[in-house]
Amino acid sequence: MKAAYESGDAGQITEAQELMTDAKLKMREVEGFKPSLQSEESGVQTTQQPQPPAPRTDPKADAWKSKNGWFGSDPEMTASALGLHEKLVKQGVDPASDEYYQRIDSTMRKRFPENFEESAPEPVRRNSTVVASASRSSAPRQIRLTTTEVAIAKKLGLTPEAYAREKIKLENVNG
Repeated sequence: MKAAYESGDAGQITEAQELMTDAKLKMREVEGFKPSLQSEESGVQTTQQPQPPAPRTDPKADAWKSKNGWFGSDPEMTASALGLHEKLVKQGVDPASDEYYQRIDSTMRKRFPENFEESAPEPVRRNSTVVASASRSSAPRQIRLTTTEVAIAKKLGLTPEAYAREKIKLENVNG
């Protein structure tokens, strides 16, 4: 490569790069090579690969996943639950505790109430009692008397109530 570079020959540089690439690929194959064992009985070659340890699962987590079919199938809810998991772990809540699963369940039900079978109880409607007057006449009107009108009623020797009744009669007659 060095000689090709110094001579400035593009063809030689390209050829040298190809040879280096091939050599690197062969090195990776050698590094990744696993010796194959030959079975004495069958004569079949097998490659012995170490089996990764089976991941240990929490029975509570498995039970929770089976109850919550949306986990893994609904991306929005799954992402929310995983974010909530991170938050609870940072707060020091043990992921194997009952409190952990209760908090996740309650939060998910609050955030996504439409996705849970049992809906929130509807508010109780209280029937109000409507009372109508016995007669179908119009409701009594209230009349407010000004201080001047109260003074006139006193001069005439009338109570304010009597003055108000007379005022209503006059308003009904005059319209």
